[in-house]
Amino acid sequence: MAKEPLPSSTSTMDIDPPSNPNPTSKKSKKRTASDSSSGSDSESDDTKELINIDFEFFDPLPHDFHGIKLLLRQLFDADSHLLDLSALTDLILDQKLVGSTVKVDGKEGDPYSFLSVVNLGLHFDTPAVKSLVTYLHSQTTSTPLYELLTPLFTPHKEGEEEKRLAIILSERLINMPPDISPPSYKMLLEEIGYAVEDNEPYNFTHYLLLSKVYTEIESSLPPSSPPPQSKRLKQSSKKSKSKSNKNKNLIFNFHPEDEIFLQNSIQELTYKYKHEPPEESADSKRAFQDVGILPRGRMVLMSKEGFEKAVEGL
Repeated sequence: MAKEPLPSSTSTMDIDPPSNPNPTSKKSKKRTASDSSSGSDSESDDTKELINIDFEFFDPLPHDFHGIKLLLRQLFDADSHLLDLSALTDLILDQKLVGSTVKVDGKEGDPYSFLSVVNLGLHFDTPAVKSLVTYLHSQTTSTPLYELLTPLFTPHKEGEEEKRLAIILSERLINMPPDISPPSYKMLLEEIGYAVEDNEPYNFTHYLLLSKVYTEIESSLPPSSPPPQSKRLKQSSKKSKSKSNKNKNLIFNFHPEDEIFLQNSIQELTYKYKHEPPEESADSKRAFQDVGILPRGRMVLMSKEGFEKAVEGL
């Protein structure tokens, strides 16, 4: 069934520092991203470069293989080598009914973002999907999510109430504007609706969103040799260290839209990677001047109604 293109809209994107940057696609939408500098006495020296970027949505295409695989590796982070990412990428590309990518260089460009689902009912016997399910289930051991996922991760037996799970796979390059997320999810729901109308097995009862979060870790690097500090600077340094320690156990979202999904979830779990590097490695992913970041994985389980409500609220 043909789809109406989504209307154009404008988003804001700061490119200082620089951001990471089908035949006629049924998904074709452009978004312009720009930013303006704030005024100051030295505005001529501090003015940021402005650039307009068109974001276009396409179906996943064969030449997107390497780009999507890299994004999957980013999604699963330290445990990515435990999964068959090549096979998962092939599955995403082979699904013609659902899924989208976001590009800035036309359909032949590399995907900067992707969103798709693994239809567990269709692919449960696929080795790569079995491996993914085993990995996810093992991460929930001794948590409330384990009992909830067990029937969803188990093939339906005759006489039991059928539960159909979609595992949501989504990732984007760092610094991509979050504005691309709402239209991506709205298109996904639209595609699922079309598939159900065509009697395809996409009438899911539950959705499991896979995402990433992070915690802040105080830097383990030795301090440089700054000039003698005044009392004010020393006090500021103490406050900064105190804030770092206070935030150590807090969880932060990489993707702001995750908060909406959490508000509409049945259960969620933040977990450590099986092959997580030591905390000292967080210095290689410094988000701020005085702290590093340590990524974690997250699963968010939603009912069909909860997922649809969350997408409407994006």
